[in-house]
Formats: sequence, structure tokens, C-alpha cells
Amino acid sequence: MKNLYRFFVDRPYKPQFLIASQYEVMRVIGMGSYGMTYLCENKETRERCVVKQIRPSKLKNSETSSYQMEAGILASLDHVSIPKLHDAFHFNGNQFLVMDYIEGVNLEDLLFDKHDRFNELESLEFLKGLIDIVAYLHMHEISHGDLRIPNVMVKHAQIYVVDFGLAVSLKDKSDQEALELIQKDLYDLGDFLLFLLYSSYDPNSRKDRPWTEELTIHPATKHFIKRLLQIEAGFESIDQARDHLHKLLSMSNDKTST
Repeated sequence: MKNLYRFFVDRPYKPQFLIASQYEVMRVIGMGSYGMTYLCENKETRERCVVKQIRPSKLKNSETSSYQMEAGILASLDHVSIPKLHDAFHFNGNQFLVMDYIEGVNLEDLLFDKHDRFNELESLEFLKGLIDIVAYLHMHEISHGDLRIPNVMVKHAQIYVVDFGLAVSLKDKSDQEALELIQKDLYDLGDFLLFLLYSSYDPNSRKDRPWTEELTIHPATKHFIKRLLQIEAGFESIDQARDHLHKLLSMSNDKTST
């Protein structure tokens, strides 16, 4: 019954619909469990933007704290790799956020549709760019909470992190709660790195094996991933992980230059 209710209630607006007499829907670009996102044109500025609508089914259950959290977090950030929040408003009983439109390609499409491949060094270099963005978030006491390949965009070699629907402020958390949220982001970075490494993996057996056996990577890289995934002693901060990665890259670059 719940899924049937959502089917009828959570219907996205169609193209050419004008939201709040200002944002004309061009197309739906995402349907998540929490929100629906549209590519729109701001009729006042003639610029493209992303408009995120909180699912009406969530409003009925008064699950609006995530909307307020996301709006507050985006409004507090100022980083070239994070979309800026431009507006937050109510329209027809629904809640909306308006933010930058990043006209790039997400990693999910790059890996699975375009079949881009990353070798070990390229994977580590890409993670370096991503980990710098996450370090900015943690410096501002924010955990992204959803660092998956669909939420990382690339445009002209510039990396962007999008979708802050699960982001959490660490300011009111206990030390233990904050550490767990930080380590969740670090775990996601380890999982992300594995996706990149698997892009150049060619299976030579039908038998499923763990990544530690399937991937041919340097033992130091394997150790780094295990620490991110907390298989071995995990990192306590993003700075620890970033320092470790920089040493790993320095070692890799030294080997390639000799």
C-alpha cells in the first residue's frame, strides 16, 4: 500500500511546467528515495538550474528535517566543486531547493555507459581530488553521507560532489557519533576507489573472488583501501587518510619516473 501511495502522490512535474512562476521544467534528471530533481530554466535570469522537490509522500509523514538540513548545509558552503544554493521555498504545499546545474557527467555514466578505464595511478589521482573536497566538508564539520559514483560529477577534468540529501552537520554530535559519520565517509571513499580500480579489471575466471585477490594492485594501495574500509585499523580523520594517500602517490610517481 505504501508503494502504491507513493506511485500516485510522487508524480514529477512535466516539461514546460512553471514552478513558482519562475522555474520552467525542462526535464526530470533524478528520482531518489528522498527527492525528485529537475533541470529547469530560471525565467528571470534565463540560466539553467537544478530544482529539487522533496517527495510529497515524505511531507505527509512530516519528514522535512532532511530538507532543512540540506538547505542549511548548502547555504553554509562556498566551494568551486560544490553546487551553490540559490533558493529554498514552498510551492503548492511542496518544498523546493534551487542550486547550480553542473553540466558534467557522473562517474556512474563514465564507468558503465562510456566504459572509461582508470589504472591504479589514475584511480589514486582521481581520489586525491575527491578527498580534497571531502576534507573541506569535514573542516566545516559536515559529513556528506552518500559519496557514491552517481553523486560525483566530472566536467573538463574538474570534480564536483552533488546531492547533499543525506549530509549531516557534526556540530551537535557527540565525539563518538562524529567519528562514526566521518568514518562512514572514509568507507565510502574506499568503496569509490574500488569502483575506479575495477574499471580496468578483466576477469579471467567465472569464479567470484574477493577484491583482494581479483585486483592486481600494489600492496601499499591494498593496505590503504583496507584502512578506508576499516578491515584494518581505520583512519580517525580525513587528514590522516589524505596524508597517507599523498605518500602513496609520491611513492607511485617516484617509481614511474625511474
